[in-house]
Amino acid sequence: MLDHYIYGKVTRISPEAPVPVVEMTSESDMLGGCGNVIQNLNNLAVPVSVLSAVGNDKNGHKILDKLSAMGIETGTVYSSDNTLTNYKMRIVANNQHVVRVDLDNCELNKDIEKEIFNSVLELTKEVNAIIISDYAKGVCTGNIIQKIIASIDCKNKPVFVDPKGLDWKKYSGATFITPNIKEISSVIGSIPQSDDEFVTAGRNVMSQYEIKNCLITRGSDGMTFVSKNKSFHVSAQAKEVYDVSGAGDTVIACLTAAIIKGKSIRESVEFTNKAAGIVVGHVGTSAITLNELELQ
Repeated sequence: MLDHYIYGKVTRISPEAPVPVVEMTSESDMLGGCGNVIQNLNNLAVPVSVLSAVGNDKNGHKILDKLSAMGIETGTVYSSDNTLTNYKMRIVANNQHVVRVDLDNCELNKDIEKEIFNSVLELTKEVNAIIISDYAKGVCTGNIIQKIIASIDCKNKPVFVDPKGLDWKKYSGATFITPNIKEISSVIGSIPQSDDEFVTAGRNVMSQYEIKNCLITRGSDGMTFVSKNKSFHVSAQAKEVYDVSGAGDTVIACLTAAIIKGKSIRESVEFTNKAAGIVVGHVGTSAITLNELELQ
């Protein structure tokens, strides 16, 4: 996705309607969606390959240019005249998120879906892990996800999933899943309240969908990690929350980076929690940096 931000200030209300008038001071484009996951990993010095889709349009070209500028190979980011690049425009005034405008495409061109499906085996040969960032925009179909999981399962490589929607059956066999409160509540049909209820919720989805580990992000209440034999909680570290846009991208990127670097589960979760606490203090979709982590 392409995230476009317009920044400004509000000093008056419009005479045309009871809405604020934002006087624009600057604007910027940022990688959103899995692009933000890539940006996080790139900032952590983790080499990345990407398998995704954009439209053959202005916003799609901007995404490809930004990926290329990071040294990311874009040959497996497929484009088509019949596919619309997902685009989100946010207006931020006085450090407050005023409004978001979405231009979404949730249908994947069948030719592109076939290209992605056929690229899975080749792309997964040399990787240490796979991240499936599902935004319910058409790329993460059940067929594609299950082919990815099956293609690397025999190689003993972890699959990390940031889920979306209610169809978690397509994630069956994944190593880690990182839902937030809303996502796991939608799947289990109720909102967990206590630490014990979050552990139970995690174990329920692990059992139902054959997922090995579950890390639930709980906002101001931190995170809960659940596996078959253990569970633990970590407290939130955010000093001040400005914007949670992209926080889930930082979570899955940092968890993956720590695990593949050989850190223990607890060390990885604590590292991830620390990073998430930093990025929610940024305004706008933002990736963590090594410099920020070292300063904390």
